[in-house]
Amino acid sequence: MQSRSDRERQHFDQLAEELGSVWWGSVTKAGQLRIDERADLAIQHGRLAPGKRVLEPGSGNGEFTLRLAQSGADITAVEISPRQVDIAKNRLASFPNVTTIVGDVTQLPFSDGSFDAVVGNAVLHHFDLTTTLPELYRVLKPGGHFFFTEPNMLNPQIAVEKNIKFIGRKLQNSPDETAFFRWRITRRLRGYGFQNPWAKPFDFLHPGIPDGWIPVVRGLSNLLSNTPIIQEIGGSLQIYGRR
Repeated sequence: MQSRSDRERQHFDQLAEELGSVWWGSVTKAGQLRIDERADLAIQHGRLAPGKRVLEPGSGNGEFTLRLAQSGADITAVEISPRQVDIAKNRLASFPNVTTIVGDVTQLPFSDGSFDAVVGNAVLHHFDLTTTLPELYRVLKPGGHFFFTEPNMLNPQIAVEKNIKFIGRKLQNSPDETAFFRWRITRRLRGYGFQNPWAKPFDFLHPGIPDGWIPVVRGLSNLLSNTPIIQEIGGSLQIYGRR
């Protein structure tokens, strides 16, 4: 029987072969703006800066890594799919501050306390948190920052695609991926030792929004992301903790 890690590797190798660096949700102008925003948040909350050592687990084809690298921090990107790593290495070749390796986040080849921050975008929901969270905690330095943006299970579209598998497959979901309720993920972080964890819902800018609508929808998204009750169904969660 295949392990979860094996299924993830196979899924993302196949996507790399079929699509290369083209992903649903990243090829539109709105999709690119969403990734930009998430990278800005990761740089802010992860305190990324020159001289800092940063781990990006589940780095995929380097789409997010490309943005993190511009912070000047030393980025170590770990991805389980060899084909995704090949794509990432090509697109990141001009960044001497990035190292991209094939690896499994449940068995990281790093010493305890190796990194100032661990950050990522839309990757935690692919992992078995029982094995992954202790490992990410282990490689963080005391006081190090943990920040991810992840799908919010209270969002109607997310709930449908994560719970109705044939729809999820149409949207390139892997067999085991899920989404998070903010109160559950903060409880899990606390249970594995992370200090002062929090999760905040945000984002009503769908990647399928037509280009001409983006200015209006972005403004509305910012408003709704800060409106009590309504914000709970935002498309994503910001997730933070410290070691």
